[in-house]
Amino acid sequence: MVQNYSSQSSQQLESDGRHVVEAADELARVLTAHVEADWTITTPDLIWSQSQTAIHTMRACLEYSFQVVGSRMDTYQPVLFEKKEAAAGSDYLTMIPTAARVLHHVVAMASTSDRAWHAYGISDPTGFAAMGVVEVSVHTFDLAKGFGDDFTPLDGPSAFAINRLFIDTVETNDAFKAERPGRQLLWYAGRIELAGLERRQGWKWNGLVRS
Repeated sequence: MVQNYSSQSSQQLESDGRHVVEAADELARVLTAHVEADWTITTPDLIWSQSQTAIHTMRACLEYSFQVVGSRMDTYQPVLFEKKEAAAGSDYLTMIPTAARVLHHVVAMASTSDRAWHAYGISDPTGFAAMGVVEVSVHTFDLAKGFGDDFTPLDGPSAFAINRLFIDTVETNDAFKAERPGRQLLWYAGRIELAGLERRQGWKWNGLVRS
């Protein structure tokens, strides 16, 4: 059953935003072992280096924060970032959790009636929090894979993101429904095959406000 997000309280928004922080703290925990690694190598299945993938993850959290605050309805708020030449792996693992906390605070302080543009549908604060979870969780998988590690996103944030952005958007099967939410999220985001279902191509979520 899809939750009715239009009746959320401010306490619920605070809880929704906290999922992004949980995902980002997990990213930092998982990737701490690789702070001295070569972050210039290419992230598997992406066109970016590991450092560019990390910067993209940080940027997504801040861009979603700008959308919620700015309430722009035609495109993204203009947000420009440049990587410091001296940036290291340890820097990436602090900037992403910091950006996640910005999104958390923005969502927690927002109104349930706030709306802003996204390419996958005009969304609300909860929607942008869920998008942040997807960006952080899925790119943790990508970055970990680039360093030779397996990673499955946390089940709590994953279930939240799936329920808000992916549920009822594509047909699955009973075996899929028995899988952990973290594994399900990786399938929805086109990273893995799962439960006899092929790896998704051209995937996207539904950011529209749930009624």
